[in-house]
Amino acid sequence: MADNSLKISYKIYLEAEDISQSRISSTASYVSNLFKNCTNSYLQKAEVDNESDMDDFTLRLYIDEKVEEEECSSPECAEGFLENIAEFLDAVAAAHSYLDMEGSFFHFLSWSRGYIPVPF
Repeated sequence: MADNSLKISYKIYLEAEDISQSRISSTASYVSNLFKNCTNSYLQKAEVDNESDMDDFTLRLYIDEKVEEEECSSPECAEGFLENIAEFLDAVAAAHSYLDMEGSFFHFLSWSRGYIPVPF
């Protein structure tokens, strides 16, 4: 019998300094809406932690998500996860190329054979 368990873990950290308050607000809203409107059910569940400092003109957005399922509920979304997260990151970079973004992008996709790390 095949193991259909699923374990996905990813972290996204976006930071930029000297950003106007309106751009901080619009960027936070844009990133949150990208997740909410995504067709991948594993990305739709992401919570964006907005720790931006409007007074210091600093944008800080964190996403730290883990998905664990004993039985994969959406094989199509699991198989398309890496492509979908890459499209998401590309959309953030393209739409907000005026921001200096720092940090690391990591994804871990797990099936019965263990983890496959894909760093960005």
